[in-house]
Amino acid sequence: MAQRQAAAEQLISANPTNPVHSDNTNNIMLLYMGPGRDLRLVGDFTDWQPTIAMTHIPGTNLWHHATAFPSDARLDYKFIRDGEWILDPRNPTTCMSGFGPNSVIQGREYQQPLQLRDVGPEPRYRHDTLTADTPQLGGSREIVVILPTDFDDPERPYLLVHDGLEYLSLAGLDRAWNRMAANSLTVPICVCVPPVRRTEEYATDLQDDFGRFIVDTLIPMIEKRYGERGRWGTMGASYGGSISLYLARHYPGHFDRVVAMSPAVTPAQHNGIEALDPASLKLYVNWGVYDIQSLIPGCESFVEMLANKGFEHLVEVKPQGHSWGFWRDSLIPAFRYIYAP
Repeated sequence: MAQRQAAAEQLISANPTNPVHSDNTNNIMLLYMGPGRDLRLVGDFTDWQPTIAMTHIPGTNLWHHATAFPSDARLDYKFIRDGEWILDPRNPTTCMSGFGPNSVIQGREYQQPLQLRDVGPEPRYRHDTLTADTPQLGGSREIVVILPTDFDDPERPYLLVHDGLEYLSLAGLDRAWNRMAANSLTVPICVCVPPVRRTEEYATDLQDDFGRFIVDTLIPMIEKRYGERGRWGTMGASYGGSISLYLARHYPGHFDRVVAMSPAVTPAQHNGIEALDPASLKLYVNWGVYDIQSLIPGCESFVEMLANKGFEHLVEVKPQGHSWGFWRDSLIPAFRYIYAP
């Protein structure tokens, strides 16, 4: 017993960072050394519920937990130490979320998205910040437009981005855009729109008003400033995916592409898309193995319908969670597909 603390310190010294990968398997171990009476592990893999109790080694201040994930997994997590949510102090890899930074588990075969692997080329875009009145909803809101240097190309389409400021600050939309442009891929003019009353505008009472704001006010404003370019695309995550599907089914004359990341697919959105002409819409849909579990059956049923009806679509299911890190990783694959010639 007297030697346990020294042995624990040797173990920590030999494995200075988390996660600790075992040889030739997908098993990992998380180690924590420090004060505390109760230590919980929460993350994408627990639906952010404190269901995993870290194991304490008596006679030491060492805690551990062993588990296994797919080799290409990328998952957010934190510790709860005596009721306080903290980052893993032994893990230098973090990712921003809507609630601040999280620690990150990356499997051996996980590949960072292209836009994070190096500094990349000089920017080929600028940000225009515009103020849009919202008579249908009251007040106004700031819109950020990612505008390429050759925006006067009349063939370059528009993409409406829901939770647009988060796609910029948390998912690095502009960095992904720039990387794709440098690789000669088609990239749209991104019109990044923030919600004000997010749940109501995207999913409940204010959907209709929000839709009228987009179609009757925002689109004419943007097209007056930058020119008409045909039908738009629309992109969002979670409830942002739901409002994207809502717009596509209610205004098929305005939208012909949808990127729905971890979408909340309601029966109304499912049935509304099903009633459209399959030739009128191209879709990219994804979700995570460790996503919000209640979303997954709706997504699975939705993409089954897309296949049966003959919609042009791509489905990706990755060992990730309901997170901005996942949606960041999905940007280039989504754009490559949705804007493929």
